[in-house]
Amino acid sequence: MHPTRITIALNTNQSQRAPLLLPSSACTDPYSPTSIRKLVLKAAHSKLRIKKPSRIFVAGSGVELIHEDDWKRGIRNDVSLLISAGEEYVGVNRDAGIHPEANATCPIRVLASAAAVDKVAISQLETTAHTLPGLVHAVGQPDLHPGTKFPIGAVFISQGWIHPPLIGGDIGCGMAWYRTRLSREQVEGDKGRKVAEKLRGLEGVWRTQQERERWLVDEEGGCGAGEEWDRSVGTIGAGNHFAEIQVVEEVKEGCELRGGEVVSWPWSYGVGIMLTLQVLLVHSGSRGLGSNILKKYTSGGQVSLKEDSAEAREYLYEHDRACRWAKVNRDLIALRFLSCLEPGEPAWSLGNNRADVADVGDAIPRAKAELGARRVVDIWHNNVERVKWPPASQAPSTAEATNFGAVDSISSAKHAYIHRKGAAPTQDPSTSIPLPILPLPGSRGTPTLILTPQFALSNSYGLSNALSLAHGAGRSMSRAKALTTLSQKYKASSLLEPRGGTGTWVVCESKDLVFEEAPEAYKDVEAVGEDLVSAGAAKRVGRCIAKVSYKCRDERGSKGAVG
Repeated sequence: MHPTRITIALNTNQSQRAPLLLPSSACTDPYSPTSIRKLVLKAAHSKLRIKKPSRIFVAGSGVELIHEDDWKRGIRNDVSLLISAGEEYVGVNRDAGIHPEANATCPIRVLASAAAVDKVAISQLETTAHTLPGLVHAVGQPDLHPGTKFPIGAVFISQGWIHPPLIGGDIGCGMAWYRTRLSREQVEGDKGRKVAEKLRGLEGVWRTQQERERWLVDEEGGCGAGEEWDRSVGTIGAGNHFAEIQVVEEVKEGCELRGGEVVSWPWSYGVGIMLTLQVLLVHSGSRGLGSNILKKYTSGGQVSLKEDSAEAREYLYEHDRACRWAKVNRDLIALRFLSCLEPGEPAWSLGNNRADVADVGDAIPRAKAELGARRVVDIWHNNVERVKWPPASQAPSTAEATNFGAVDSISSAKHAYIHRKGAAPTQDPSTSIPLPILPLPGSRGTPTLILTPQFALSNSYGLSNALSLAHGAGRSMSRAKALTTLSQKYKASSLLEPRGGTGTWVVCESKDLVFEEAPEAYKDVEAVGEDLVSAGAAKRVGRCIAKVSYKCRDERGSKGAVG
């Protein structure tokens, strides 16, 4: 019997590959000491440098090789196996069925040029666009990167159908900017470290469930989801979530600095927002609530919901509640931070868990009013939004509309659903008015660009970029690869200290997250911004530098670190 030729590749980066010859003796028992499984995992450790390889998938089908029958069916000459360090299958499932209402000609546009995009992400974008029902337009933003099954940094527009997995589990995740009254001197140099230390132990359960329910009331009513989920309100979470104290370092043409503030932003409709030079950027979502909703509506393997179905209506109701919960969550995170950063402000007294607040009922509306006055912008970048399609303002010509999957003219515009999974909107969803500014963050210690969306012929008035912009730099390494590679390259403490002239103090109480969220694990945010400008989708009007970056507390209670 001849050896079997196979290829092994990283599940999260299939360009990293290696050939492997399996001796015939290994094919008799996949769990013996000389089995295929042991040989494959050993080769993955040495050739692909996976620190702890544990799962093996067949490329193309996504079948995980677990039982003896899986191995007998899966191993053959020239098969490619994807090796995982525990994460789910990331490759594109080409064996998945095509829905009868799928649009095989759905237009696809990728806005990346300067920013590198993984081939797996492109394949996921194309496969999704051409296999799910009702899709009329798909856009890969410059931060496009692979997700578990569907890409991140992508926008999909559908008519007649809603696709919960294209939004993902962190429904309502987004970013909000708040003005602070800090001076630059308070966050520069070693003073930044002192500010970081003040934030230690900031998170955890906020107050009582009764008080949380009162906080979780917005202009549309209550958005509380019950104590199991509401216990997390006011907390950042792990993953790529963060809160940063930033300094506005640069403003571009059309902007004006006056008296320590940025004024006269170049809004086409003449709105000016005072943006002080020290701001708080909060990135968080609906914590476990959104994930629970996704599981509820996809537990049977279902991906798509017909828009007029009872299930779709129920999903949208729960989706909207999670989005509202996430927005209120960002406000409470800001309140808790500002209670540490501006302790003399009476409005922030609720931010701590002390019992000395005389009247919580009066304190909550006062705090919310002050936060509203401080909030510069708040957007969701994981959500579905019902819009007129093509864009209602300044409709493109028939030729342009056809090129991008729109209907023939604005007079025949229909509604559609914009699904965003890691993409920022360019318009206020409640008014369709263009948003004045949007953050485009990198990863701790790298700049956050200040962008203003563009609506012109060059981008078909927002149509070609699907009324969306990149929401951040986007990953260039999977979490598993970043952990494996960067933990061998750096000590965790060196990634928490100011370096490269950025002067950023990092608070991160999870050692693994220190490496997974390192700047090297992300694309160059400057390149991502350059691509958005080149596509005519945005104008860069400035940038911020983080002075303190807060990632997460260790909910298990172990002591963390500040650089």
